[in-house]
Amino acid sequence: MALAAAGAAFSWWEGGLHQYSTAAHWSIAVVIALVLSSAVAFGWGRQAATAGAWVRGPLPVRRHLAERRYATVGVLVWIVLVLAVVGWDLNSFVHQSHNLPTLSSIVGHVTSSRAGRAATVAVWLALGAALSVGWRRRR
Repeated sequence: MALAAAGAAFSWWEGGLHQYSTAAHWSIAVVIALVLSSAVAFGWGRQAATAGAWVRGPLPVRRHLAERRYATVGVLVWIVLVLAVVGWDLNSFVHQSHNLPTLSSIVGHVTSSRAGRAATVAVWLALGAALSVGWRRRR
């Protein structure tokens, strides 16, 4: 609960900063460094394969597909989502139409207020925490 409260307080403080301020940039850099170091610390010994085995050889795709169907579906969903976002932005930039906004213009409208910036930072923190330390299990 204390970690969630600290994340909410940080998000609200970050939302109050101007997006081009030095404090906003440094605070986000510190959060990125903390998340990366916590991913290493909390993930030590919990990966399905060791780092050396992962680096030495390609992922055995057939075994992965057979054993981890849900993970494969998740990866495919993320690939489709990223391709859809890239396609949307490319289409928006090619046509240069105000009727078809770019993703950055939509995000710009959301982050124009303090509450929008705070919510964006909170979602970013939650996603980073979930990706870095969430859903890890012992080998």
